[in-house]
Amino acid sequence: MKPQQSDSSEREQPADIFHAVEALNSQLRTIEKFVARRFDEISMEINATAQQVDMAEDGIVRRFKEILEVLGAISYRGDNTSAANSGVELQAVIEDTESAANRILDAADRIVEYVSSSHEKDWDDPKARDELRDRIRNDIQEILLACTFQDLTGQRIRNTLNNLHDIESRISSAFERLGIEVRPEQADVAAKVHKASSQDEIDALLQEMNGGKDAGN
Repeated sequence: MKPQQSDSSEREQPADIFHAVEALNSQLRTIEKFVARRFDEISMEINATAQQVDMAEDGIVRRFKEILEVLGAISYRGDNTSAANSGVELQAVIEDTESAANRILDAADRIVEYVSSSHEKDWDDPKARDELRDRIRNDIQEILLACTFQDLTGQRIRNTLNNLHDIESRISSAFERLGIEVRPEQADVAAKVHKASSQDEIDALLQEMNGGKDAGN
């Protein structure tokens, strides 16, 4: 009887091993399918992320191009290539103001010369006196005409302010789309305004317009 039990056990062992191998293969196939599915999902996520990064990069590049285009409109002298070139307007204001100041100063110098002691004898001569009066009248007219520069410069300054407001709005909008918040410190703004309107700045401007002469003279 014992040998018969041994033969039965030996026959049962291969069957048990076969069932165990089948179960293991089934589990491995399940794991393989899970890994393959997760790999596909991860690949899709990576591709989607890469596309989003490319789109974000393109958006950033586009925004910075917009900012650079806007900044090009603030060129100091300008080259007339931008739609709103504040630099051209400001340069024209400076040139017109300098020209008007020189015309006014030159006319005033001539009037002072006409009424000075060097022309004292001419005022006693009726003909010379009439000539001096005509010259003074012409110089006064020159001063009045030179003062009209403020109409044109006022228009240009208003255009410049409008352009700068538009530039500020466009730059702020571009930064907002990039998620960047830029707010100047009020103390810094006040300091810059005070510096720009200081007496030294005014004296330097007057000295420059006066051809290098002392502004106080």
